[in-house]
Amino acid sequence: MLCLNCGQEIHEDARFCPRCGAPRVGSPTHELSAGTSTRLPSARLLENSYVRALRRYWWLLLVGIGIAGVAAVSAVYRIDFGSVPPTLEKRAQVTYTASARLLVTSAEAPYFRTTVPRTTEGTAAGGDETGATTFRSAPDLGTLISTANLYPVLIESDEVQQIRQEMVGLLPGSVTARAIYAVSSANRFELSQVPVVEIYASAATYSGAVDLAQATVEAFKTYIDRNQDAANLEGDERILLQDLQRPEDAIATGGSSLSLPLMLFAVVSAAFAALAIVLDRLFPGGLVRSRRRSVQLQGRDGGALESSSEPELEARRMKAQV
Repeated sequence: MLCLNCGQEIHEDARFCPRCGAPRVGSPTHELSAGTSTRLPSARLLENSYVRALRRYWWLLLVGIGIAGVAAVSAVYRIDFGSVPPTLEKRAQVTYTASARLLVTSAEAPYFRTTVPRTTEGTAAGGDETGATTFRSAPDLGTLISTANLYPVLIESDEVQQIRQEMVGLLPGSVTARAIYAVSSANRFELSQVPVVEIYASAATYSGAVDLAQATVEAFKTYIDRNQDAANLEGDERILLQDLQRPEDAIATGGSSLSLPLMLFAVVSAAFAALAIVLDRLFPGGLVRSRRRSVQLQGRDGGALESSSEPELEARRMKAQV
C-alpha cells in the first residue's frame, strides 16, 4: 500500500507512514484522526498542510528571512562590503530646520497709528522766514516694505556670515531668507506687501539648526546697527528690527521611513514562504526524499533511464487509493 500523502510504500501492519508520518488509510489512528473533535488545536495546527510545508522546508524560510533582512537594511543604509566588517551609511540624512521672523519697523511705530505729525520750514517770497508748519500724514509703510524685500539678500551675504563667525565661531549648515509672502518662481515673481522677513537655518542636528538661526538673527542686527552708526543716523531715522518669532524650535525633514524596510521584509519573507508551499506541493516528501523515491521507482520499473515525473507519481498515488 502506498501513502496517500507522499507515495511511500507502507507495510500493512504499519499505522504511520515511515517517511511523512501520516496515518495509514484504514488504521485505527487514521479513523481517530478523522474525528476533529478529539484532536487538540495544536495537533490540528500541525496537521495543516501549510504548516507542514513550512516545517518541511524550514531551511528555505531561514534563507528567505536572511535575504529579507538584508533587503530591509539596504533600504535604509548603503552597505559597503569592501571593508571588514561591512560598514553602513544612511541613504538619506535627517535635516533640521529652525525659523525666525523679523518685523521691519521704525521709531514712529507706524503699525499702531493712523497719522504721523510732520514739520516743514516755510519761507516767504522775499526770502524771509515764516516759521515752521506742522501737518499730519499717513505713516511711511512703503519704505519699510521695500526694505523688507531687500533684507533677505543682505542676510545671506558674506558680510553677515563673517559677523556671525566672529560672534559664535563657524557653525555648520545653511541659511536662507525671504520676505514673507513673496513669490519667486520660473513663471512668477512678486514682491511682498508685508514688511516681515523670514530666516531659515538648516543643519544636521536639532541644536545645530536652532543655534545657527539665533546666531544669524543676532549677526544681522549687528550688521544693521554698524551701518546705521557709520551713517550717523538719529534715532527717528533708523530702521528697527523687532522679533516676531524666535528660533527656539526645529522641524525634522527627510530621512528614511521605517515603513519601507518593514514592507520589504514582509514581502520577501512571504515570497519565500509561498515558495516553500509550492515546493511542498511538487515534492511532498522533500527534495532529497522525492529524488530517492524516483530512483526506487526506476528500479521497480526495470531500470528505466528517465526518472518518473511528479504527475506520474500522483497518478500512482491515485491508483493506490482506488
